[in-house]
Amino acid sequence: MIESYLLEHLVVFSEHRTLSETASVLHLTQPTLTRSMNKLEETFGVPLFTREKKRIRLNENGWMAARYAKEILREEEKMIAQVKALDRRRRTITVGSCAPGPMMELVPFLTDAFTGMTVSTEIKPEKELLAGLADHTYQFVILNHPSDDAAHYSEPCGSEHLCACLPPSHKRAYDTSIRFDELNGENFLMMKNVGVWSPIVRGKMPNSKFRMQDDQESFREFVEHSSLPSFSTDISLRVVGNYGDRLSVPFSDPEAQMNFYCVCLAGDETKYKTWFEILRRKMG
Repeated sequence: MIESYLLEHLVVFSEHRTLSETASVLHLTQPTLTRSMNKLEETFGVPLFTREKKRIRLNENGWMAARYAKEILREEEKMIAQVKALDRRRRTITVGSCAPGPMMELVPFLTDAFTGMTVSTEIKPEKELLAGLADHTYQFVILNHPSDDAAHYSEPCGSEHLCACLPPSHKRAYDTSIRFDELNGENFLMMKNVGVWSPIVRGKMPNSKFRMQDDQESFREFVEHSSLPSFSTDISLRVVGNYGDRLSVPFSDPEAQMNFYCVCLAGDETKYKTWFEILRRKMG
């Protein structure tokens, strides 16, 4: 057996060609590196280097050994990564969602259903969610429609209604409802990763400009100190409340209402029976 560190030394030497530069890259002394090269030759039982005055070079044997060493190290890294990923999957429930709102409400229920496990969530486009479900990156995905694929099982998991979040000085702040076209052309503050809501508001308000924020705390601060309208939903109002003295006015357009579905691989609904029972009780 050849120890991994010796293979690494050989690969780095094949890339940098000199003992001094290889030793520098590996943070070793040259005598230490020379001992590694000698030990490699002892292990292989054949010469790997051509030795010249104050210099060694890989011979044909050495170049072949370096190529195999690179492949072995690559496979070793892959093996370690795959084993770690398997362990994370065993200890983690990973859920991908098309919008942030459902996860605000579902994470506490997931934590109850999967006691002792870590719940991890991501907001991704539907294509990536379904690909992640297929390759077991996600145990569940949240879509804004049931899946019609026979490979999937879908269960309703809630709904969300979009609102305009307006400062008290806004002329429509005290309306009971509002349409997208009535705010078209106004500038908005908006969180960057709002999933499927982004194309809806951009499509319904093509003349508006959206000032994007990445961080939730920065976004809240901007909203509380700005006169620009922003967005909220009935879910965000229930979970985190309104921003300062803002008033949330629901959009009346049908596109402002969205239903969500929890989707898993067909057959896994039995494996995750407890979760779906909790979900059904939540839905009433």
